[in-house]
Amino acid sequence: MRNFLLLSTIFVLLTACTFSEKPKFKYVDNLEVKNIGLRNVTLKADAIFNNPNHLKGKLSIDSVLVFVDNIEVGAISAQEFNVPSQSEFAIPLEGTFSLSKIYEENKKSLLGSVLKVIQTDSLDIKYEGTIRYHLGSFSYPYQINKQQKVSIK
Repeated sequence: MRNFLLLSTIFVLLTACTFSEKPKFKYVDNLEVKNIGLRNVTLKADAIFNNPNHLKGKLSIDSVLVFVDNIEVGAISAQEFNVPSQSEFAIPLEGTFSLSKIYEENKKSLLGSVLKVIQTDSLDIKYEGTIRYHLGSFSYPYQINKQQKVSIK
């Protein structure tokens, strides 16, 4: 009888904390220009995930590159984020980047670029890279590829 209780307890503990599937990357949302100046631009977005499991884990940003008007301006780096169990959650993707790369790429057509931004009041922002989920020795990469015109008003 004692062996049956021990086996029953072990079975309940093992099935209560199941890892049925990895967290799901849903989409990138809330792309916005948080701040823009003569030298720097601060960009912000949220990567939305859903974790259907009872188990938690961690997400880390491996390498998420940021492009403004198809010019790479930098990469986002951040600390690891805790993944809550059985919920939808957002990971902030925010970084401040120098506009010098954009100016250098468009030296010959700088006036045209400035006029284009003034006329359209928007920038073409692209996030591209990898966010990685960790749970013990298990690891899974999520590919991020989101491009959108963002208002600078």
